[in-house]
Amino acid sequence: MKNIDRWFVLTGLVFLLIGMVLGLKMSMAQDFSLHGLHAHLNLLGFVVMTLFGLCYHTWPRMQEGKLATVHYLLHTVCTAGGLALLFYLLSNPELAPKIGPIMDMTVAGTVVGVVLFIYLFFTRARE
Repeated sequence: MKNIDRWFVLTGLVFLLIGMVLGLKMSMAQDFSLHGLHAHLNLLGFVVMTLFGLCYHTWPRMQEGKLATVHYLLHTVCTAGGLALLFYLLSNPELAPKIGPIMDMTVAGTVVGVVLFIYLFFTRARE
């Protein structure tokens, strides 16, 4: 995937917009029951993805090969899926026994993505 650095930042900006709209909605309704989702949208979605993008931009060798694309897809799909599940979990706590194990898989996928990023950083960001 070309311009993986740009894709990370653009996707992070989408998560930021969603997180900010959710924050505005919570503020207007004075209902902060989804504050955990709001925080994760902004941190895992915007901050982490933007930092990944900036690192890929700073050290272009990290983008070589298919691993960067795998990292982007893994982080994006697992983060988006995990956040959607978190929304349902916070909205319907009684679904925790059913949603929990699936959510655990999305969290594990995100962790694997971070490990992949660490590998790419330590093996290719040497300039």
